[in-house]
Amino acid sequence: MLTFRDKSWFAEELKMESFNKLQRALKFLDPKITDDLVKELFDICVEKTLKKGEHFIKAGESSEYMAYIVDGLFRYYYIDQEGNDFTKSFSDSGKFLVSYSAILENRPSHFSIEALKDSRILTFPLKTLFSMMENDIRWYPFAFKLIESVYVMKELREKSFLLDDAATRYKDFLNRFSDVEDQIKLYHVASYLGVTPETLSRIRSKP
Repeated sequence: MLTFRDKSWFAEELKMESFNKLQRALKFLDPKITDDLVKELFDICVEKTLKKGEHFIKAGESSEYMAYIVDGLFRYYYIDQEGNDFTKSFSDSGKFLVSYSAILENRPSHFSIEALKDSRILTFPLKTLFSMMENDIRWYPFAFKLIESVYVMKELREKSFLLDDAATRYKDFLNRFSDVEDQIKLYHVASYLGVTPETLSRIRSKP
C-alpha cells in the first residue's frame, strides 16, 4: 500500500512529467520561448484525467478551455441530423485540443472531442492566454505558430479530399498516426478517410 509520502512523491513526479512535456511542446512551436513563460502557462493549467469514451467537449456545448494532451488519444467528430458520425481528425500525445472558432465567436462547438483511450490533459482558459499575450509580446511567436499549425492541417485535409484518392489518404493517415493507428477503430478510420468500412478493408488488403 502506498503511504502518504509515497503518494506525494508520485504526484510530484507526474506534475514534473506534465511540465516537461508541455515545455517540449511549446519549444517545438517556438524554440526561443523562455522557461518563465512555460511556467506562467503551466501555473494556470489544471490536470484532468478523461476515461475512454468521455468527452473534452460535446457538440452544442460552450467551452473557454484549451488543453494539452500529456498522454492520450482523441477524436474530433461531427454528427449530422440523421445521427451519422463523421470523424474530423485525431489528436494524440503532445498535441493541443480546442474548439477554436467556438471560443472566438462565443458560440457552442459544432463538433465533439472524445477520448479514445484513458487520457491525461492539462486544461487552461484560452482567453487567459490571450490576456497573457496582451501583457507580454514574447507570447506572440508561440501563439502564431499554434494557430498556423491548426490552419495548415485544415488546408492539407481539404487538399487531400479534393485531390487524393482513398488509398493515398490512407497512406497519409498511417504516416501521421503510425504510433496510435492500432488504437483507433477501423470504422473511425474509414469515417476519417471518407470511405465505407468495406472500402477501407479492400484498401488494407492490397499489398
